Amino acid sequence: MRSRSSRWFSVGRILAMAVVAMSTTQSAKAEKRPSMELPAFRADSALVLVPVNVVDRRGAIVNGLARNAFLLTEDGVEQQIRSFSEEDAPVSMGIVLDLSGSMKRSLGAAKQALRALLEDANPGDEAFLNAVSTRPRAYSGFTRDFDEILHRVAFENAAGSTALIDALYDSLKELRAGVHPRKALLVISDGMDNHSRYTSKELRELAVESDAQIYTIAPGDASAMAPFGKAMALSQQRQGLQFFDELAARTGGIAFVVRDQKELAKAVVSIGHALRNQYTIGYVPHSDGRKAEWRRIKVKVAGSGLRAYARAGYRPD
Repeated sequence: MRSRSSRWFSVGRILAMAVVAMSTTQSAKAEKRPSMELPAFRADSALVLVPVNVVDRRGAIVNGLARNAFLLTEDGVEQQIRSFSEEDAPVSMGIVLDLSGSMKRSLGAAKQALRALLEDANPGDEAFLNAVSTRPRAYSGFTRDFDEILHRVAFENAAGSTALIDALYDSLKELRAGVHPRKALLVISDGMDNHSRYTSKELRELAVESDAQIYTIAPGDASAMAPFGKAMALSQQRQGLQFFDELAARTGGIAFVVRDQKELAKAVVSIGHALRNQYTIGYVPHSDGRKAEWRRIKVKVAGSGLRAYARAGYRPD
C-alpha cells in the first residue's frame, strides 16, 4: 500500500459576523433529518480553520501533540495560531463506489472496502452512496442506516462505461447538504474514466472550493486485465491515479492503492483514524488587500519522522 497524496487536511472557514437578529421557526413539515444551526459571532476578521492530521513513518496517526509543535504558513508567511484543538467529531460522508465494467476483477475488494468503511463509522456519522457506471447512480440519500446501504449493492455486478468524474462532481454537490461541519468524500475506484460530461478541470475547481476532504482507495491494478487491453488500461489507470493524488492533496485527503487484503485493511484503518483524529488550527490571515485570490497553506510539525497533512489552500469569499 502506498499513500499517494502529498498534503492533506481541509480548510473550513467561519466568517464571524455581528448578530443583528436571530429567530427560530419550526415547520410542521420539517425534514426528518436534523438540520444544523450555525451560530453567528462578532469578530473583526475571518478566522481560518485548518484541519490537520499527523502521521509517523509507518503511516500511523499521531495524537496528543501540543500547539507549539505546529508551524503554519500562508503564502510563505508564518501565521500566529489563535486557536487549537484535537477532537473526534461526527462526519457527513459521501461514498462513491465504482460499479463500471473496468472494475470486474476488483469488485469483490471494492465491496469489502465499502463494508469496512461503514463498519468503522461512528454512530453519529451519516453517509450517502452513489455508484459509478455509464451514468452516476444514487443508491441512497444521507442516512445512518449503513446496513441498508450495504444491502442495496450486495448483489450488484460491474458493467457499463465509466462516468467517474460525473459521479464525483454530483457527489461533492450533494455533500454540501450534510448536517455535520466535518465532511469527507470516500471514493472506491480504479481511477479510470471514459464517459463523463464534466471535465477534470471542472471537478478540480469544485473540489478545491469544497470543504470536503477526498479519500480514495484504488483496489488492484490495470496489469491484471486482459493482455489485449493491458497497455491502454495501464495508461488510463495511471492518469486516473495521478488525478486521485491531486484531488486528495488539494482537499486534504489521502489516496491509497491496495493490492491485497492486508493493504486494503490498512487503508481502511488509516482513513478511519484520519476522520476521527484531527487537530484543528485556527488563524487570522494578515490583511494584504487581496480578496478572492487563492491563498496557499502549508503546515509543518516538529518531530523526527512526523508529517502533517493539510489542505493546499483556500480562496477567500
